[in-house]
Amino acid sequence: MDDKLRIIRLTSGEEILGEIEEQNDETIRMKNPCVLGITMNQQGKAGLQMQPLLLFSDQKIVTFKTQHILYDVSVATELRNKYNEIYGSGIVVAKSPLIT
Repeated sequence: MDDKLRIIRLTSGEEILGEIEEQNDETIRMKNPCVLGITMNQQGKAGLQMQPLLLFSDQKIVTFKTQHILYDVSVATELRNKYNEIYGSGIVVAKSPLIT
């Protein structure tokens, strides 16, 4: 799953995190897509929000046309870990220790 986990940004502005199931020149099929967003807590600190794209559907895979995708990028370890807790194996990647 790790190699398939990607973030895409749509022309409509949403950033979507999910597992790439299949990709070609015209479409990308993504499993368990989540919309990423920033939220503010009561202390004014920013946090990450991860909301399922398909809130009211049993469907787990969505097909996006590549013409509606601005970019496709890799996923930071912290975000990968959170996604795996919710949708994946539950396995998290440890942070590498700082070398002094």
